[in-house]
Amino acid sequence: MELKILQKKEEPLLSRTRLEGEVLFEKATPSTKEIKSNVAKSLGKDESLVDIEGIYNQYGQKKAKVVCYTYENKDVLKKIKGERGKAKGKTDKAGKEQPQEAKEAKAGEKQEAKEEAEKKQ
Repeated sequence: MELKILQKKEEPLLSRTRLEGEVLFEKATPSTKEIKSNVAKSLGKDESLVDIEGIYNQYGQKKAKVVCYTYENKDVLKKIKGERGKAKGKTDKAGKEQPQEAKEAKAGEKQEAKEEAEKKQ
């Protein structure tokens, strides 16, 4: 896999740099993780400070356009990415338990309301 950086634009207000590049590959399109590590190596930055915005294949060709951002530090990265920064398919247990608890609480409230309605009749 070969990475060519075509355009580099500083965004000082957001403390990041936008990179547009081209990836040449032999077999399947490289994963986001592979491209992220390659960008980090070529710029000499930490992988955790690189955010891949998108990988855009060109049909029938063994190349893809890559748009990514490199951030100054992790705090800025978290502020800008927010909830989007969470990895797909990974949810913490607290996140799953809260909606379940909320459902149970609503079910309990409905049951209590039914019982009160029956008492009034």
